[in-house]
Amino acid sequence: MKTKSRIAILFLLLFFIGLTAPGLTRALETASFVVRDLTGQLSNEQLQRLTTSAEQKLGKILNFWDMDLGVERQGKIRLEFETPRGGGTYAAVYLMMRDGDRRVRVVRIYGVTDEPEMVAHKLTHAVFHTEDKLVRNMMGIPMEVRFGNPLTFPMCGFSHDEWVRVFRKNNSFIPLSEFGPNHEQWGMTTRDGVPFVLDKAKQHIMYAESGSFGNFLLNSYGPGKVKRFFKLAGGKNRPWNEAFGASLAELEAKWLQALDSSQKTDEANMKVLLKMVQSDPDTACSQAQELSGKKTSFSPAGPSQMMPGRKKAR
Repeated sequence: MKTKSRIAILFLLLFFIGLTAPGLTRALETASFVVRDLTGQLSNEQLQRLTTSAEQKLGKILNFWDMDLGVERQGKIRLEFETPRGGGTYAAVYLMMRDGDRRVRVVRIYGVTDEPEMVAHKLTHAVFHTEDKLVRNMMGIPMEVRFGNPLTFPMCGFSHDEWVRVFRKNNSFIPLSEFGPNHEQWGMTTRDGVPFVLDKAKQHIMYAESGSFGNFLLNSYGPGKVKRFFKLAGGKNRPWNEAFGASLAELEAKWLQALDSSQKTDEANMKVLLKMVQSDPDTACSQAQELSGKKTSFSPAGPSQMMPGRKKAR
């Protein structure tokens, strides 16, 4: 199905099905989403605008990958808007939750802004569900770059390629062979099924590297081969040779060579970002976002918080 047809169906089926009284949980259903306002504070206009924006992003993602959402097989995505966590932490997460006798795909946004971040990233996770954190991030982060908010972690207003080059200069680069499939290998953990950050600096490095590497694979081999890699992986393996005709070490070498030869990196940006990383790697993202001169609600979260996010300025 073409993008225009998908989007037309999405918008035609947009309607309210829940309560509209202030302070009560309300729901909105589309062709792709069952939307819930868990805050009880969003106006009808806000809820519909946020949902429409998510629908547009999802349509672009499906078109890019030439994919179907699989509603008949897996049901609609549950899109939830929740109050900030951790004393004001704004974040977006993808979850698989039990609903009766089946599992439901959930994209939950903690703390609502005019342009939430990580939405395209997390919607891609819902389209390509896998337990392997490297695979889902190398597919999801490039979608945020293309269709989402450029201030989103791990870009933080700059390029993930620039960050990777900075981490190499700073000798903090982590080889891709060390990227395990679980949160624990990424400086994270889970509490009650929700991701929490334990090591902000490590998380930033690994997210930036996986996004940059995923973008390299897309540009070098095309979406078709990356999608084939996902299917062959089956959530268990990483069939690099079978999908791309090269080992992970060979692909990593090609990726880094491409970064070294790229003319797109701004050396002035590199100097600024390197100074931030050397000064305080835990706050480098939030510093970069502030330097961008644009309003944002994201930066890496602290140990007691769950995902990249910070307290909204008031």
